Amino acid sequence: MDEGEMLPVRLVQENGDVISLDATSVDIIVERQQSNFGIPFYDAKRMGIDVNQASVGIEIQGVMVDDSGQEASAQATATLDFYQPQQIVTWGQPIGGSSGGNPSGPIASTFNALGSSGSFGTISGITGNIGNSGSYSGGIGSSPGGGMTDFNDLGNKVLQYWNGKYIDFPVAYWTELGAALSNPISNGMQLWLKADSLSSDDGTPVTTWTDSSGNGRNAEQINPVYQPLFKYEGIDFNGVNHTLEVPFSPFFNSEEFTVFVIAKTHDSSGNQPVFSSTAGTTQGYGITIDATNKDVSAIWYDGAAKQEITSSSNSVKTDKYMFTYTMDDTDADSESDTPALYLNGTVVPTGVSAVYEPNASANFKIGTDGTNFFKGTIYEIIVYNRVLTQEEQQQVEGYLSLKYNINLPSGHEYQGTATYAQSNKHVRVVFDDKLVGSVEEPHGFLNQYRDTEMTVSGVSGNVISVIGGIPNEWFEVTQSKRKYTVEFRRNGLPITSSGRIFYGTVLSVTSSSLTIIPNISGVTILEDDAIFIRPIMYSNSTLIGQPRRPVIVVPIQNADTFDEFADPEKSVGPEFPAHEDGSARDDGGGIERTDEYITYLLSKAITASYLDTAKEVDLLSNTTMDKVFTATIGESYHGHNCRLTITQQYASSLGALSDTINTTLGVGQMPVTQGFSGGRSGKRVKSAGDKVQDLLGILANSQNFVSNPNINWISTALSLGADFINKHVYDKNALAGDYIRGIQIPYLTHVTKGRNALDSHVAQRNFFLTTEGDTSGKLSSINDIHSSRLFSHNAEGHLKNGISGLVADVNFHREAEMKAYEFSLKFIAADVIL
Repeated sequence: MDEGEMLPVRLVQENGDVISLDATSVDIIVERQQSNFGIPFYDAKRMGIDVNQASVGIEIQGVMVDDSGQEASAQATATLDFYQPQQIVTWGQPIGGSSGGNPSGPIASTFNALGSSGSFGTISGITGNIGNSGSYSGGIGSSPGGGMTDFNDLGNKVLQYWNGKYIDFPVAYWTELGAALSNPISNGMQLWLKADSLSSDDGTPVTTWTDSSGNGRNAEQINPVYQPLFKYEGIDFNGVNHTLEVPFSPFFNSEEFTVFVIAKTHDSSGNQPVFSSTAGTTQGYGITIDATNKDVSAIWYDGAAKQEITSSSNSVKTDKYMFTYTMDDTDADSESDTPALYLNGTVVPTGVSAVYEPNASANFKIGTDGTNFFKGTIYEIIVYNRVLTQEEQQQVEGYLSLKYNINLPSGHEYQGTATYAQSNKHVRVVFDDKLVGSVEEPHGFLNQYRDTEMTVSGVSGNVISVIGGIPNEWFEVTQSKRKYTVEFRRNGLPITSSGRIFYGTVLSVTSSSLTIIPNISGVTILEDDAIFIRPIMYSNSTLIGQPRRPVIVVPIQNADTFDEFADPEKSVGPEFPAHEDGSARDDGGGIERTDEYITYLLSKAITASYLDTAKEVDLLSNTTMDKVFTATIGESYHGHNCRLTITQQYASSLGALSDTINTTLGVGQMPVTQGFSGGRSGKRVKSAGDKVQDLLGILANSQNFVSNPNINWISTALSLGADFINKHVYDKNALAGDYIRGIQIPYLTHVTKGRNALDSHVAQRNFFLTTEGDTSGKLSSINDIHSSRLFSHNAEGHLKNGISGLVADVNFHREAEMKAYEFSLKFIAADVIL
């Protein structure tokens, strides 16, 4: 660093976020402490801990200043470590036989144990009782029962529980669009009435409908006789005398406006005024439903007479509808205006151009126009004092569509029903151990109807000759244990018989034909009928995809050759039988381990160009998976190529994506995961005071866990260590905490310069300190992790990009008229934080 330059130091939170500090000095202090104590273990072993070792403290002084600039979008990155197996096993043979205080065979940890019941002895087998769950029934001095874990978990049957389990990966573009639809555009909003802002019980009279725009323009009704009733999601008007009114304001009676309404009528005849902002018969505007003709009109006054745009007959029935009404002063002369009416996002054809005279005095009336009353439910009204752009209008319509389950037309930015709902912000990847990859779909396939581009050229019994594609490049009937089914389509539609869809189970294939077993006899297949592969009908319906809601199946049948006598730390590895057409299978360059092969398959599947989501994944309207993610494979902490780094290609402004990665893989199979983060590049724009407050808030949070773990020190000390580490140190609730558990202090390197792809700009590393390994594994010559990488000793898969520990002391200082806060901080290194 140059003189006067500040050192960028980062405090690392448990949830993966970082707090950036500008340090003016860093002192690393080494002290020595002496102490030791012993811990008894079940199989007559003791472990002594000698604390006669270095205690490292880091003292930092620096300043916190206001940030300048603007947050920028960036590509979010996640990591998954697929190293297997993850169970912890002690293979020592304890003394004793089938009775007495010691078991007769090796004891495994309860890392994967299932079904235990009872109390203290449940975990350890010491002086406790247990239900019929296959664990110990007694303890020291009594007769042991079965082993503490299922022996199928031992050896190296890595994939025993993987079939049908899935991982959900968020797509940044979908997540960002979904977040955009959480609320409507705020610029120019003058009135926002939404029924879900009320907390009343069903049937409660509405006296005040609160304005959510922040302008305080509430709709009110003080007379109980005229008060409408709150109903779930909406406000019911009786069509006789119910009405609400908003006091007059010129801000929502402007020359230009945009209005959105969600409403439905319960009547079958008469005029149904949804709202009216009119003064007599000369000024203002409103929306009215004609329940007799079943249409909707946008009305306005030109200073003398009423004008209107009306939808076609039978276009509005007793359903929930979205009405969008705009008034555009196209030449800014305050006279000649262009109105437009949209019904569920589709414009009502009109060539009207007319003078509009804004209301200058009357209240905004809801449910009446002064003479007629609305019978129905009104859910939401939003008024802007300007004409929104097309993009803005569609965003608000998307918000309302998502909220009220209203279909939008084809071509609309948010077409469909709830397209960007939370449940559809992810790509789901499911593992299937009964399938192998095909030539056409080597690493995975979309579990939906897939067009093979094969068409029928001839039929002889159940043998179907085809052109346009090669059957034995699509179907692996010899190796796969799951049956393939195909559907025949004629003129784009499935062939049916007596209301049933005709399909066939593939029995065998050649390069030009497939033999099927039909589900319905007597159906004639014709030339040029198209052949589609049907999705696998898993019992879990969420594993069945459809266009715009993709589910990717990764076939892993050949990923694991189980050997029950193998060393538990060895994954025997995959096999690579030839494809159905005789061609060689992709072995990833000679992969020999199951966990490495899974990592490789997944990396290829989520970046495959042949997998089309049918839903835009970026601003360029790309839809294929190769435009969603990039993936790179690196070494895990254990030295195997199992660490998968996934990067979102779409640069998001969301920061850490919520619910970043979800999975149904259980303990012992679940990859160590660090969800997507880094969605903003650089520091977040904050003031110095913001930074101080944030740090104080986090450090003052004495409850480090989301919920306090139940740590019974006696039972956990006797549970062979593994359960304690899994359930109490790396518990999922602990991983969600925001407390400080690490620090990153960068330095420039010459020893390992060039060993990391990011070294092209600057070869920089972070100081690290760990009790893992010997001295040779702690020197600068082995650190090839770039300092920009995030640090989490259990998620990143290595310990070489930061120091784990706790903040022991922190002080802030600011004198009058200072432009920055000075701080001093002490950090104590510690590998494990309890």
